[in-house]
Amino acid sequence: MALYDNKYWLLTHIRHSFISSDDTGMCEIVMSGEDISHLKSQLEKYPDLDLSDDSDGLSIESGDLSFGMDFGMRARTNTAARIEKIEQAKKKAAKVRLIKWDPKKLNVDDKTVIDNMFEKVDPEKNVQIVKKSLLSQRLQECVNLPKNPYLTYAKFDGNGHVNIPTRRYKIFLTMLENENKNVPLDVSCVATAKVIELIGLILFTLSNRNSTVTLHPPTHYGLYITEEDGEVYRDLPPLEAKECVAKFGFTCLGLVEHKDAVVSFDESVKENQENGKTGSEGQRKPDKEPDEIKQITSDLEVMAVHKKAMEAPLYQSYQVNIITKMRPKVEVHLGVSGDKIEIDPIQPQNSKFSLTKLKPVSCHIDSVAWCEVTETRSSRTQFRLFYSNSYGTGKISGEKAGSHSSPLQTSASFKHFDFEADHTTAEEIVEKINLILDLRSSQSRKEYVAARERKQYKRKGFNIHK
Repeated sequence: MALYDNKYWLLTHIRHSFISSDDTGMCEIVMSGEDISHLKSQLEKYPDLDLSDDSDGLSIESGDLSFGMDFGMRARTNTAARIEKIEQAKKKAAKVRLIKWDPKKLNVDDKTVIDNMFEKVDPEKNVQIVKKSLLSQRLQECVNLPKNPYLTYAKFDGNGHVNIPTRRYKIFLTMLENENKNVPLDVSCVATAKVIELIGLILFTLSNRNSTVTLHPPTHYGLYITEEDGEVYRDLPPLEAKECVAKFGFTCLGLVEHKDAVVSFDESVKENQENGKTGSEGQRKPDKEPDEIKQITSDLEVMAVHKKAMEAPLYQSYQVNIITKMRPKVEVHLGVSGDKIEIDPIQPQNSKFSLTKLKPVSCHIDSVAWCEVTETRSSRTQFRLFYSNSYGTGKISGEKAGSHSSPLQTSASFKHFDFEADHTTAEEIVEKINLILDLRSSQSRKEYVAARERKQYKRKGFNIHK
């Protein structure tokens, strides 16, 4: 440890130490611009006379520090690199075993003995045997497994599809035992699949999970509407086998096994027609009993009614004419669905200007009260649609229509639209709207029916007094 009594030298040393050791460079910016030469006279330069001679050559200002390019890590010496190479050579030599062979000392003259001692190695025999997993061994052993008869329906599985609409259902299997009957089977299928294909997919999934169950072809089963607790509505017919699954909005279905194969009504009609043709050729089958024919006919009628009721809420557009006061007939698109009724006027292509422009009208289905046929002509049929003007916000924007008298024409809460179309279209529209109204049973319909009955009762009482 050295002690210096030269205050001016210590001051310059401290300043240069700060500048050289600061990596940020802030000390150099602050101290390099400061001049300390005026402090020479104030500081006592030589307090000790013995050191005055040694301090004459003392450099007050320190020179700039410069570092070479090799500053930092120290380069390795040749000796260290040589030692590392020797160590690596020793490690390689340790893996090699040297044997000195001298046949003269061992007195081995027979070539066969030498050949046996040094046998030639075949490189193909030394190929490593690839180990097989237990799964691959089982797959090779189970080559002759029976093929799943429902494998063709596996392509309708909705799991794993991307950007493809699918439908998910809870299927109650009624043919299983009591323990598994109330446990639903989750099945996902593509939306374009038919009902018969959905049944095949259910049987495919069931056969993979439980191979002990005896199953039949898909035509021996039917899908019925089911509650969430597994109760099957057997009074209703099963879903049509040829219809698309996206047509029905039910999520809980029940798979019921039939004794005979389920035949669609279209096929039964074709079969009856073929039987009639073969009968004319002398190969007619024995006729069925009249009671059985009546039963089949009644079943077909009931099925047709159920089918219409199920298709009624689906949206369908018709091209009809609306009858207004300003213009006798205006062609419009009448859209009927389970939620609302839309009236969209069709702009004529030839006429650029029209005196009266009809605006599109949309009526909520709960505001519709009644629909009936008012007049039938040779080629056209007129029908009327009643709606409540006080439903919702209180008013429905649209143009009033109608020129015919009605029992409730003077009522301020009910208004109507008059339409005209051909016989088939008009009857179909009236039947579709009435089916929807029967299913909905809105408050507007109840009020209209009650007012209609009161009107008829008053008319009967007036006729009796006469």
